Amino acid sequence: MSRKRSAKEIIVDVLSCAGPLSAKQIHNRLLREHALSNTYQATHKSLCQMLEDKTLLKSKANYSINPEWVENNRKQAEELAEKVKNKDLSFDIAGMVDGQSVQISFQSIPEVAWFLIDKFFNAPNPGKKPCLALWRFCYSVLGLEARHIEGLKVVFAKNEWHAMVEEKNAVDKMFGETLQSYGLKEIKYGIKCAAPLSDKMVVGDYIAEVIYPSLLRKGWGLQNRLPKRIVQFNLANHLLGMREMRMKIDVVIVRNAKLADEYRKEYLG
Repeated sequence: MSRKRSAKEIIVDVLSCAGPLSAKQIHNRLLREHALSNTYQATHKSLCQMLEDKTLLKSKANYSINPEWVENNRKQAEELAEKVKNKDLSFDIAGMVDGQSVQISFQSIPEVAWFLIDKFFNAPNPGKKPCLALWRFCYSVLGLEARHIEGLKVVFAKNEWHAMVEEKNAVDKMFGETLQSYGLKEIKYGIKCAAPLSDKMVVGDYIAEVIYPSLLRKGWGLQNRLPKRIVQFNLANHLLGMREMRMKIDVVIVRNAKLADEYRKEYLG
């Protein structure tokens, strides 16, 4: 599912390239160059809102981008990038603005697990909207520390979680039953929902995409698909991989209220 940009984002793009324009000129460019089907009234409403939040300035009949807004966004992006570079994971997820994204790299599965449980799963969700996990394989808690497990129980109690898993085998179902025992509300198997190398999770207005190395993803598939019975599952190898494997795993977090709602509508109805 590709991200659909808002009218305000496109207006910023238009003015960045073309300079000051009238409302009519902006509207015509939205129709002609970006195939946006807004009415003129909708375009004008967006422009008024962007004046109110100081994204734009208006001189006579023409609109332009507010240099102060550009500078503030640049500073925020640089500060966030510096925190990520220095592995300062205390950055305020709630401080992200709609449309903003950040990428963080980890070196092991436990690092990713703790970040998701401690930070992302606790992202603001004032409307108590259902949370969504879109996974290729069901996530395992085997090998995680006690603090991870307790944290997982807390976030499952805090929000209603639904998981969709592409695979449908004995091992994935075993992992899913474990998660349900900790408070996961619902899990469905055999649902087309994940990219070959990444999974997604949705909390409130926030989306996290976890991007795995190809080798790990292939090994994950063999581990879960080969055993015909649970007794054939190689627990020792699984624990070794969870605790000892070192690899680069990227997590991209995006705050996008509209896209988050689209994911919920697509998979939860």
